[in-house]
Amino acid sequence: MSNQKGVGLTRRTILKSIPALSAVSAAGQFFTGSAQAQEGLEFGYTICDNCNQMPMCGIRFQKQGNTVVSVGNWKEHNGKLLCNKGLATLQRLYNPNRLLYPMKRTNPKGSEDPGFVRISWEEALATIASNLKAIKEKYGPEKILVFCGDPKEPRPAAMRLARYLGTYHYATESSVACRKGSLLAEQLVYGSEYSGGGCGPKTKSYMVMATNGAWSKPHGWWNMINAAKKRGVNIIVIDSRRTKTAELATVHLQPRQGTDAALGAGICRVLFEEGLYNKEFCDKWVHGVEEYRNYCKDFTPEKTEELTGVPAELVVKAARLYAQGPGSFALTSQSLSHSTNGVNNARALLNIPAILGFVDIPGGALFGVGPKGYIVHDNGLTEDFVDYKWFKEHKKDRLDKDFVPVWNHTQVQFNPNQLPEHVKNGKIRAFCGFGYNVMIWPQPDQYAEAIKNMDFSFATDYFYRDISHRDLDIILPAAMNFERYAPFGNHGGNMVSVRTPTKPMGEAKEDW
Repeated sequence: MSNQKGVGLTRRTILKSIPALSAVSAAGQFFTGSAQAQEGLEFGYTICDNCNQMPMCGIRFQKQGNTVVSVGNWKEHNGKLLCNKGLATLQRLYNPNRLLYPMKRTNPKGSEDPGFVRISWEEALATIASNLKAIKEKYGPEKILVFCGDPKEPRPAAMRLARYLGTYHYATESSVACRKGSLLAEQLVYGSEYSGGGCGPKTKSYMVMATNGAWSKPHGWWNMINAAKKRGVNIIVIDSRRTKTAELATVHLQPRQGTDAALGAGICRVLFEEGLYNKEFCDKWVHGVEEYRNYCKDFTPEKTEELTGVPAELVVKAARLYAQGPGSFALTSQSLSHSTNGVNNARALLNIPAILGFVDIPGGALFGVGPKGYIVHDNGLTEDFVDYKWFKEHKKDRLDKDFVPVWNHTQVQFNPNQLPEHVKNGKIRAFCGFGYNVMIWPQPDQYAEAIKNMDFSFATDYFYRDISHRDLDIILPAAMNFERYAPFGNHGGNMVSVRTPTKPMGEAKEDW
């Protein structure tokens, strides 16, 4: 591949320009001293997309001309405290290995050297449009797969592209292996997506389900749970690992990996048998509670210990402590669903607060209400923008209807985990990727081979990754967060929308 650095910087000069963390001011800005000595500085605002759960945190930056010279906290933003990843965004922006120009493969697929060469945007877009149009007309639009990975910001635009191409085969990294498994469990238990809440002033018990919130939750979570611990909240942590969060636990349950469903049933059995569950709430709101109660009868504390490795006395203790409530919880976004029984593992744990009635009560799990039509897991996507109704109507036509029927019935996003089979059978012939990484699949070589065997494929990204990109026909550069329109964010009912006033480097476009 041609070396397209595009900027007159080297890794060494970048690192030299970044002061040590000890020199960072209280405002959390890099380059503070040098920036203040320069003339003609302007302020701008954008969002950080390094965690992919964006728009989450805000960035206030300074630029001189078209060069960003410092980044710091945007104090008016809900997510105003940048972590090291946010502060390091300039290293990514000015990385000499960035993709800056559209690239075209010139050697045959499978070649050791793809022979990528720089082309114009006009040629790149014309090539993409003509190939997708030809495949659509010859085989049908449903033979095109539109895939959006990280960051999640392009999801609304990518889904809208799929809609107007006419393909209902729109997938994301979430529908491969990330959040969607847990989200499906939440929908099956609560009827909507809900991965838990925080510890309010009236919360007396808190269950942390297979997540290390010290590292994975938004800013403020760790301070929240420490404060809850100090005021006497009983914290029950369910995690196979001994994590930083688990060190705070009143009770730490460590099930063998993949046995969380048995542990959930064992805890629920204690709640049922000792009359600790909320019968009035269950009679009114919980469907199938008697059937589940009968199912749980076999999961005695001793049997639960045998299946999970969790001592029987801890199973009982955890159930009794959590039942004292009112209680809230925090569910993992993905770890539980990365097993053959993944969705049911999450469902079984979610059943615990459900049968206790810790739903929409003070101190319990409070369901948020966002803007009408706003879909939280797609970060700014609205139903009208992408014609959500059309995708729902075509779920029955998708290729995953027999592979994962419950998923197909409940989810709008396509599950692409049979992509090698679909390509082999000629059912998927084109690939449109936005921030995609083939390494998300457990068998990346098989999926890379499937994409290679398609009639046409392209992707948009910040950097070139060989296993993901080498057999694509076209690679497009993506504008980074300092160079493009920022998406609107919903922060507790407050809407944030900004425009970043810097021009893209090279020929990276503002829109993906």
